[in-house]
Amino acid sequence: MAGNHLTASTAIYTDSIYADKLLSMDLLFWPHASDNVLRVARVFMAIRKCTEQLRRLYGNLITTTRPTPPARVLRPNPTSDPPGSTKGIPDLEFFSKMDRTLGTPIDQTVIDEENKRHAMYLARMQTEGGTSTEDVSVKFTAKYNATAHRLLTNHEPPLAPVLHSCTRVIGDMFMVVMQYLPNASLLKVLLPLPASAHEAVHRHVSRALELLHEHDFVFGDLREANLLYLPEDGGLVLLVDFDSVGWEGGDRYSACLNPDAGLGVDRLQIMDKSHDVENFGRLMDRLSRVL
Repeated sequence: MAGNHLTASTAIYTDSIYADKLLSMDLLFWPHASDNVLRVARVFMAIRKCTEQLRRLYGNLITTTRPTPPARVLRPNPTSDPPGSTKGIPDLEFFSKMDRTLGTPIDQTVIDEENKRHAMYLARMQTEGGTSTEDVSVKFTAKYNATAHRLLTNHEPPLAPVLHSCTRVIGDMFMVVMQYLPNASLLKVLLPLPASAHEAVHRHVSRALELLHEHDFVFGDLREANLLYLPEDGGLVLLVDFDSVGWEGGDRYSACLNPDAGLGVDRLQIMDKSHDVENFGRLMDRLSRVL
């Protein structure tokens, strides 16, 4: 508490300390004094109940002689926003965090700082009918252009992984569930890059950009890290990571744009299709150097 401001947060220590703000409110009373008093009382009642549950949990862990159960509590347990939304959330079982760059499971105890900042996971999803499961990639992000993603997914051949769902969840985030394609990162499988793969990248990425630009979308983050290559599917190349996609002339690049990404644009610059074209040229030039 500071002055008339109340914030409730949680923190958990695993490989590092992770903190999350649950709520923040101003303790303003008149003319809504009665409602605000009840709200504050409910907040502290919830905190008390949570504290009691935590004491019981840790008390049992200290005294039990049984093996410690899997730490599912450390993995996501998303709730749709608003709760009970008809869109719903797929039936998911999270089992690993995922490396942001390579798209592979993280199996070491200590996670590097880059991956700590990103909420990307591998999960098993019940298929339609519930007769089997499928491994999927799950990302939590504040912004995602599902329309642009589906536009490429529905192309023949597909130019992006299957998008199973994009659901707003509590925390002002989107939960994006998509097809998981292991060992397909362009950064991982193409060193050195064969001529056939170079041609496939040019053909599929140029078509993907053409399709996006026809609908006035700007991809905005065209780099090797956002491309998948599937040699077993005839050299198919897919675009991933639609967080940065925006409208030409209307949206701007992020205020937190990494200057080391080499995209040739400035923070908060208005997005333009020509930026994708220029970055496509830079991408092909970089890939040509390893031929």
